[in-house]
Amino acid sequence: MTTHDVGSDLVHIAVPVAYVRHVAALLAELDRKGGDVRPPARPPARPAPPDLAGQWSVTELRRFAAGRSKSHSTVLKVLDLLAAHPGEWLSAEAICVEVGVSRHRFGGALAGMTRMLRAHSTFRELGMPMNRYVSGSLDDRAGTFYWLTPEQAHQWQSARAGTAG
Repeated sequence: MTTHDVGSDLVHIAVPVAYVRHVAALLAELDRKGGDVRPPARPPARPAPPDLAGQWSVTELRRFAAGRSKSHSTVLKVLDLLAAHPGEWLSAEAICVEVGVSRHRFGGALAGMTRMLRAHSTFRELGMPMNRYVSGSLDDRAGTFYWLTPEQAHQWQSARAGTAG
């Protein structure tokens, strides 16, 4: 008689820490192409941390949205996506799929935005115009999640529409 444990179809493989993100990205890509369908990454079961984004005004967001670099364009698409789903945590992988960029390009765009914000006297104190949470090993699922509160989403949509908010 054979017994099957839950999760018995899993194989444990030792992977150097430096390659874990690459392996995870590869597995996510394979899942998107078909095969066994797994549920998308969910936010951790823990209560949401406090909103981490700075308090941007509509005027400041409009000024920020005027950036024209390729990285800036990616960040604007991400903010548009998050504003379309206020209060919903979206995983970095889901954002990449929805926006149509690679994980590498997404990370590069966020890094470029962070450098720009730190260099700009007005934006330095505001921080990122979105919330981010990196889950840890104690959470149900590991990953990085981004979101806008309903108020932040409304302000971003007002900035993009050119209204006062």
